[in-house]
Amino acid sequence: MKQLKQLICELSDLAGVIPFYYDCKGNYIEISFETKAQLIYSMGISPEEALHWIEYFKSYPAFLEPVYVIEPGYPVEVYLKGCCRMKYAMIEIFPFEELADKGDALCFQVECSPVAEKKYSIPIPSLPIGYYRLRVSLEKTTGETVLIVVPENCFVPYKNKIWGLQCNLWSLKESAEGNFSHLRELAEYLKSIGGFISINPLHFNDPEDICGISPYSAISRQFNTPLYLSKCPVQLKNEKIFEYPSVWKEKMEYLRKDFEAFYRDYINADARNFIAYKNKLCPAIREDLKFFSVFCFLRERFGKDWQSWSPEFRHPSKEVLNKIYRDNEKEVLFYEYLQWLVDSELEEIKKYPVLLDMGFCSIKSSFDVWINQELYALKAEYGAPPDDFNPKGQKWGAPPVIPFKLKEKAYLPFIKTLRANMKTKLLRIDHALGLFRAFWIPEGSSPYNGAYVRYPWKDLLGIIALESQLNQTGVIGEDLGTAEEWMKNELIKRKICSWRVFYFEKTQERYKPSSIYPEDSLCSITTHDLPTLKGFWNGKDIELRNKFKIYDEKQAHNAFLERQNDKEKIIALLKEESLLEGDSLKELFFAILRFLAKTPSKYLLLYPEDILLLEEQINFPGTTTEYPNWQRKLPFAIDEIIKLPIFKEIEAILKEAGRVHSFD
Repeated sequence: MKQLKQLICELSDLAGVIPFYYDCKGNYIEISFETKAQLIYSMGISPEEALHWIEYFKSYPAFLEPVYVIEPGYPVEVYLKGCCRMKYAMIEIFPFEELADKGDALCFQVECSPVAEKKYSIPIPSLPIGYYRLRVSLEKTTGETVLIVVPENCFVPYKNKIWGLQCNLWSLKESAEGNFSHLRELAEYLKSIGGFISINPLHFNDPEDICGISPYSAISRQFNTPLYLSKCPVQLKNEKIFEYPSVWKEKMEYLRKDFEAFYRDYINADARNFIAYKNKLCPAIREDLKFFSVFCFLRERFGKDWQSWSPEFRHPSKEVLNKIYRDNEKEVLFYEYLQWLVDSELEEIKKYPVLLDMGFCSIKSSFDVWINQELYALKAEYGAPPDDFNPKGQKWGAPPVIPFKLKEKAYLPFIKTLRANMKTKLLRIDHALGLFRAFWIPEGSSPYNGAYVRYPWKDLLGIIALESQLNQTGVIGEDLGTAEEWMKNELIKRKICSWRVFYFEKTQERYKPSSIYPEDSLCSITTHDLPTLKGFWNGKDIELRNKFKIYDEKQAHNAFLERQNDKEKIIALLKEESLLEGDSLKELFFAILRFLAKTPSKYLLLYPEDILLLEEQINFPGTTTEYPNWQRKLPFAIDEIIKLPIFKEIEAILKEAGRVHSFD
């Protein structure tokens, strides 16, 4: 028993389970044996096969790894079994056609160098960045793998310091519910005054489910919701709240009627733009679009949870999926049609400076999990350990990606998700620290029993840089939360901009001065998960945590004392930098705006809730029905907002700080 326990502990370490972590207070938290055993079991590793898996992690079964992510001119390493020796190898390099254009193969004989016992280094000629297949031939052995050649840094679209405005599409209103036409109107205005626009994730989600309305509860992160299409607009239903189920129902009814006319054109071979759209997609994403449409069709027919479907649909082969696609052409084609409409409208938005948002995970009942079931730990879920904001921790209801299985798939699901979201000049990657390690909670456990699991961060960051360069998209990594500083530095090293929230930029003694914000960063007062400036100043978030039993009375009391201390430090900082000119909330907002505007941060992001001095925050983590998350609308229509005098004052402050530039 003792030996088995030692084997499981060794195996959990090899599989990526980190044996301890430090909480938000700096306390050392050791991971229990039970948690380690549960997490490796959730990865599909049974204790009976411990020795096999230990050997697997220490040395791949094949002599080639499933994928190599290298910078131009770097070698790859191969494993030789038995008593083999090698001096020369023949290598062939040709395009990875699922993601790249076709091209000629290159063939070389290279000299190999031993780097360790049974391990050799094979030089790779300097190649342009991109995706390749690599075939290595020895005297008696031939193997094939994927070679990904990555750049050092991400693409940087703007040289100057700029600013932007966060825009949640459900919060916009005119005569119709928020849609892409409102986005274009606001983007046009912001561009005219030198600003970019940042929007909520557009992932396909479930607007009929109170937990599914979150833009971060994705049914697919690769495909987009048609909810915000300006085609077939839905008339304004509620001045204050976005009524997801009724808006969705009406929108889909309109779109199905519109689809009937399209389908007549399609069967008469008169839908050339639609066909051209599909043909333009790379083969891997084109196939996923087909299977996603089949998934939506099955979901509508058999229910929203694919785990309750019959076995032939729960675990379908490609042959079965293709047959469903052929046998139900019209019903399935509708969902491809919707993606074409969304992508067509996003194509129009490209002429504006827009920051898209890519969520971190997909829910258990999602297409993303269904189509790649072996990739996910279905008996665990992502979450967060207990902290000051959520003393009980968080469970996110999304199964984690198993790191070594993602590598076995040559990172293809990750690559496709990135590519699908890099459609504009900027992309925000939610929970970027999860690229290094993510917090896993075993099924049926609480966050107290969770642990961090390591990810192949060097490979993942290299792929982000590659897709960034290929798509000419700048990247911002939301790196908030407890983390070692080296992780944030690794993001910045690759020109993945860090996210610096004013509330958090402090030490125990004081708030940090404006001069030490990093250049490769985005700064903001708040985020969608945090209180607005007014809410922060009034302690509204603490009041709600107490009301919703997230805090007990003592925790709430201590939080109010800490908040008062923070407010005093903020006032001291703003006075020290000669920025605070009055004692009203509006003057405080302008002072913090001047502070952030003069930081070295490349990007400054404002939230309309702060500009309008609203108290209620957008989302309240740890709640579902207790709080109207992701639903509140702004109190003014777009044309009213852009005429407010405060916008002219903001523009003047930003212009004085050198943040207003032409995007033409």
